[in-house]
Amino acid sequence: MKRNELWKRLVAKPPKMRFLVMLMCIFCTFNAVFANVSADKTVTIKSENISVKEALNMVKKQTGINIMYEDATLNNVPLKLTLNKEPLEQALSVICSQAGMRYELVENNYVLILPIDRNAKRRTITGVIKDDTGEPVIGASIVIQGTTFGTVANMDGQFMLSYPENTKNDELMISFIGMQTVKEKIGNRHVFNIKMESEVTNLDEVVVVGYGTSSVKDLTGSVASVGLKQLSQLNTPNVTSMLQNLAAGVQVSQNTGVPGETVRVRVRGATSLTGSNEPLYVIDGVPVEDPSMLDAISPNDIQSMDVLKDASAAAIYGSRAANGVVIVTTKKGVEGSKPTVNFNYNVTTDVQIKNFRILYGDEWRETVRRFAKETLVYDPSNQYALEILEPNSTALGSANTNWFDEVKQTAIRHNADLTVSGGSKVSKYLISLSVFDQQGMVKGGDLSRYNARVSTEMNVLPILRFGINANMSYTDQDNANTSLFSAQGFRPDLPIYNDNGEFDLSSGSANPVANTYKKNHNNIYRIMGTVYGEVDIWKGFRFRSSLSGNLQFTENNSFSPSFLSTRNEASGSEYHYKYSKTVFDNTLNYNYEFNKNHVLDAVAGVSFERGISRSTTMNGQTYPDNDIYTNLGSAASISSWGNGYNASGLFSSFARINYKLMERYLFTFTGRYDGSSMFGSNNRYGFFPSGAIAWRISQENFMKNLTFINDLKLRASVGTTGTQNLTSFSNRDLYEATSYNNLSAIIHKQVGNRDIRWEKSTQYDLGLDFALFDYRLTGSISGYIKDTKDLIWSFDFPPSATGGSMQMNRNIGALTNRGIEINLGGRVLSTKDWSLDLTLNMSHNKNKVTRLVEEGKAQSAMDVVVQGSYADQVLAVGYPMGAFHGYEYAGIIQDQARIDELNAYAKSKGQSYYDGNSLKPGHLEIKDLNGDGIINYNDRVIIGNPDPDLFGGLTANLSYKQFSLFANFGYQIGGLKIYNKTLQNLPGQLTGLIDYGLNDRWSDTNKDAKYPALYIGDGVPRLTDHELFDASFFRLQEVRLTYNLPLNKVIKGQLFISATNLFTITSYPGTDPATVNSNSNYGGNYETSAYPGFRSFSAGLKINL
Repeated sequence: MKRNELWKRLVAKPPKMRFLVMLMCIFCTFNAVFANVSADKTVTIKSENISVKEALNMVKKQTGINIMYEDATLNNVPLKLTLNKEPLEQALSVICSQAGMRYELVENNYVLILPIDRNAKRRTITGVIKDDTGEPVIGASIVIQGTTFGTVANMDGQFMLSYPENTKNDELMISFIGMQTVKEKIGNRHVFNIKMESEVTNLDEVVVVGYGTSSVKDLTGSVASVGLKQLSQLNTPNVTSMLQNLAAGVQVSQNTGVPGETVRVRVRGATSLTGSNEPLYVIDGVPVEDPSMLDAISPNDIQSMDVLKDASAAAIYGSRAANGVVIVTTKKGVEGSKPTVNFNYNVTTDVQIKNFRILYGDEWRETVRRFAKETLVYDPSNQYALEILEPNSTALGSANTNWFDEVKQTAIRHNADLTVSGGSKVSKYLISLSVFDQQGMVKGGDLSRYNARVSTEMNVLPILRFGINANMSYTDQDNANTSLFSAQGFRPDLPIYNDNGEFDLSSGSANPVANTYKKNHNNIYRIMGTVYGEVDIWKGFRFRSSLSGNLQFTENNSFSPSFLSTRNEASGSEYHYKYSKTVFDNTLNYNYEFNKNHVLDAVAGVSFERGISRSTTMNGQTYPDNDIYTNLGSAASISSWGNGYNASGLFSSFARINYKLMERYLFTFTGRYDGSSMFGSNNRYGFFPSGAIAWRISQENFMKNLTFINDLKLRASVGTTGTQNLTSFSNRDLYEATSYNNLSAIIHKQVGNRDIRWEKSTQYDLGLDFALFDYRLTGSISGYIKDTKDLIWSFDFPPSATGGSMQMNRNIGALTNRGIEINLGGRVLSTKDWSLDLTLNMSHNKNKVTRLVEEGKAQSAMDVVVQGSYADQVLAVGYPMGAFHGYEYAGIIQDQARIDELNAYAKSKGQSYYDGNSLKPGHLEIKDLNGDGIINYNDRVIIGNPDPDLFGGLTANLSYKQFSLFANFGYQIGGLKIYNKTLQNLPGQLTGLIDYGLNDRWSDTNKDAKYPALYIGDGVPRLTDHELFDASFFRLQEVRLTYNLPLNKVIKGQLFISATNLFTITSYPGTDPATVNSNSNYGGNYETSAYPGFRSFSAGLKINL
């Protein structure tokens, strides 16, 4: 409206209005210089019952805008307003829409509140408003853009809006606190289905850091955060598996899939030679070194998982943070919310992936006979081969037993969770119960787990809060006593039972089916609890004190029936383990903002920890019965027993200061001082500092014109963290009772080292975080160097005269990890019905051992120190941890003449034979790398690297109306893994065979074969790169289709179906390229074959009341 038209309308009004107009003109004279400032004015009003006049006065006070109205024209209706820093025009639209008024802006600094002309012809539109999860957006504001015609959505998200047809504006504006404003063209439409998305960007998300929280945009360290949106899509049996493929720099490796098994987690590589390389887990503020304690929590109870990767983020945990820190936050109740009930149930079946074939029956017998004939060509006196080929020979049985089918069972698991949560104005609570029942794929391998959790907090006073978190778990587990490995390796020509109906023991040991009758049972009780109190001392100061306790009780009972023993004697054992830990934390937080340019966030505290463990083991034999009297008390004798005790204490003081200057410059300084009883008196205390800086470049004035950049932050950090990879009494001299010449004796078992000190990692980190194109593309790029020194190595002294050996722990090693991480997230598609989000992470880590001690080094042809004795994976200076240590070969020996040449060379070096006296044509010609004329351990060299060149994950979230599809992909490029079925051998006792490479073995008629000959009676071949394979893979780890049930406003529900491990693209010939032996501190890159590879199919239901 032009100014002269407005003037004509106003001067025609009564005297009161004329007086107001005169005042307005006077104000215009003084305020003209402030024109166009309303664009950056915001309004905050939160009230359940406020009058129109009061609301307008609050707008005037907060914005400085002059609001003109006549009291008589204001509708006397109560307003319900929840405005939070809303733009001025949007705030006015909400107020006027509820008041039945309209407003007009004059010169930006003046607002007229006017009545609505109700005589005009009207038009009505309707619609429904839902969020990106399909839930109704209750109370959303719907306004015709630029007018005051509007309404709000009801409890079902529905609205109806009537407005004059002569309204010129043709755009509908929908807004709600915390949601992105939506604008829709009206045109000829009468019905609208609106989808609103969260206004909170990834940069506004809160992540949990040590003893506090931070928004992503204010982080100076490297933190990978996985929130509820992704975690809720996963169908995993345990918490530690939930990070797989979802966090850059975090490598999660499964072992075999046996029920109850833990996984291996590495954050930016391994840092310890002999101790644990697992990260420190912090569950609701309580540090936990044993990953199995996470089984006390149901995966459905997890709210978020934040991985602290660099020293700036992790140094607050000091001496235990060198391997990274995983902070696990569980779900809590919400203050002021109504009671809600959530029920989840899913059923899963595991199906074997048939990526190998075992030879059975006549095929196996014919294959064995073929290799027997080939054996006799060059070894005509081989008794094993002669017996096999004799007419009417009984060396080969007539049975056709598929051992794997005999020990396999239907694998199915059930998972049910029930959660009740809510809160009042002064309290919040959550109670959850869960049941997990799994029947494994191999007979005897079953698990049932029961979890309960309670979380509550109460505001006793406005400044005082108390709370409790408690997690309880009971696991009832039967361990399988047979495996895929035993089923593969057992002779298929032998029967399950002999002619007497008893288990066949003709091989000298129990067969795989017989072993399923062994008993191996665990009862595991876990309790984690925290009681805490918080008080707001003064403005910005908060004190918190908490007392936490972890308890674990484990009972193991095993029994082997007499019919499994060739001596017809039963045996059994019992094992009892008890662990307790208490943590007493006290922290003081300070948070204050100075004139909007200076923000200070600080925490300081002290912590006391004490852990005690006790164990007892007893073994018995000669039981009277195989069915009832199987407890240890029924044994006729106790054959052996032992007990153990460990105790440790940790005292810590720590502090962190975060300072933010002008929203652009961020500084973090952290220090922790730890004292541990595990170390010698000379090095009992350690200081672990870190510092970080970050520059939000996007906040600088010179970036204002680059509108496609929403956020750009450069960060750098350096700091020191540590590990205490020792048992409780490693710094002390220890003695052990034994016997010598049938007399009691005491031997010196361990030499104490009072100078033993922490393993320390110094880490340098440089990163760039960004958000582009209206937050549609977000991500980070980080590079790091992590140097670890003073690595602890256990040195073995020569055995004493009594047969005992002594050890001593020393700080002798060093290694480094260097890497690059990239994390990208993008909103690819976002429309009314469709949305597609993609995330991609990729990581490269190069691990290298830089120093080892000479004492006790392994035999090798390398000119560097190698530690690892006879292992296939060793520690070698200049190479990654777990590098493959084996032999090089010069091809396959083709004839006896070549053997004679090699033996002649050996004699010239003073040796009798080059490679033993049984070398034949068809064997590998191993290279004599040290030139001494004989093949032995001194000819071994590093032949391969187990670490991948690149690994990571890709996730996709696609939604269409009430349907959503989640896909989680994992990949690895590079890295080698042993497949020990490549060069199968047939000892004299014979074994089962896998259909791999058997037709490409060298023989007199197949001299161009890829693999050496297989001769009956040959031992296990030496490790060469014949058995090393590229473990690269691309896998669909998990896919999930969800449908939001169209129930009602009280009951919400979801149905879903999902599958894991649907396909894997790889050249690795074994069951799974991604599995490792999780019990190995390093290495473990070989085919365990304890469990077959499998894929899972699930269906489930979620109900929310």
